[in-house]
Amino acid sequence: MQARAAVMPQRHGRWSMETIEVAEPGPHEVLVRVVASGICQTDVHARDGFFPIPFPAVFGHEGAGVVVRVGSAVTSLAPGDHVVMANPSCGHCDDCRAGYETYCAHAPQLKQSGYRSDGRSLSFKHGDTPVYGSFFQQSSFAALTLAMERNTIRVPKDAPLDVLAAFPCGVNTGAGAVLNVLKPQPGDAYVAFGTGTVGFAGLLAAKLCGCDPIIAVDLFDDRLALARELGATHTVNAGHPDLVAEVKRLAGGRGARFCLEAAGAPEALRAAVEVLAPRGTVCLVGSARPGVEVSLEMKTVQQGRIVRGCTQGESHVQTFIPRLIELYREGKLPIGRLVRHYPHEAIDDAVADMLAGKTVKAVLRIAAT
Repeated sequence: MQARAAVMPQRHGRWSMETIEVAEPGPHEVLVRVVASGICQTDVHARDGFFPIPFPAVFGHEGAGVVVRVGSAVTSLAPGDHVVMANPSCGHCDDCRAGYETYCAHAPQLKQSGYRSDGRSLSFKHGDTPVYGSFFQQSSFAALTLAMERNTIRVPKDAPLDVLAAFPCGVNTGAGAVLNVLKPQPGDAYVAFGTGTVGFAGLLAAKLCGCDPIIAVDLFDDRLALARELGATHTVNAGHPDLVAEVKRLAGGRGARFCLEAAGAPEALRAAVEVLAPRGTVCLVGSARPGVEVSLEMKTVQQGRIVRGCTQGESHVQTFIPRLIELYREGKLPIGRLVRHYPHEAIDDAVADMLAGKTVKAVLRIAAT
């Protein structure tokens, strides 16, 4: 089978639209016609060679589409099902069996090796040239792709796939960090450092939990204006000359009970720790490249403050993502307000706009092959 795909030919390159050949699904795989794919910072890290996946490669890890064909051992999906494709996991390691699939022992291989789940086969080729894919076991920047049954989630057919493409990573990560990890109570002061898709999803989840005040911090004033529309009680530009003091003042003087660091910047994480009240918790979800470090004052942490990380919202994707989609359909998670659509071939423009803060969530619309 052939499909159009945005192929990254080399590290730090520009995407090239190519017609590639797609393999048949294996026993536990599904073939998906991709209708839309979100773009996030992780795809940029992949473009720039910060993962071991070889080039040329097809990235994309927030796919939404329609099942075309299923493998011989697939039981939960059928051709014609509308689906989203989320982060993969093996299902049998200690963390998966304990309910923490986002920390799967085999996640690095499944996400970043360039090979299918068997560790040997490729999803794509271009003539005689191998094209590496299976990025997060989906590579959703291709119009046809292979995913594992385990990371493919059926969604309602009346829900717009070009909005649901924001859910598998960005929305799942931010909302999951709040609902699954922080678990705030009504009246808790909450601060979001960074208002990209992850930060906004966390902010909307904090609103659902009844947090008050809800404070958004970002460098982009247009994002802060949108944050006020979507539930933030206060906003502060990250360039404020006394950022920590101002946020603590807005949080009631002593500091916030919970913070979400969604910017992936050392200065943001340090500020998030410093605005916490004693016994407060900051959850780090921002995507930073390998080697990025942060310094913290030991005395600050000693006062009962907790700094903890979180991957992919610590969610069980087969149950949590449908829960989030239902909240969206009920009007309680207005994710459509964050999305800006781009044609498949405009992927470089979409990434540039995302990095410049001109859009919150860039989503590619991918035409049928």
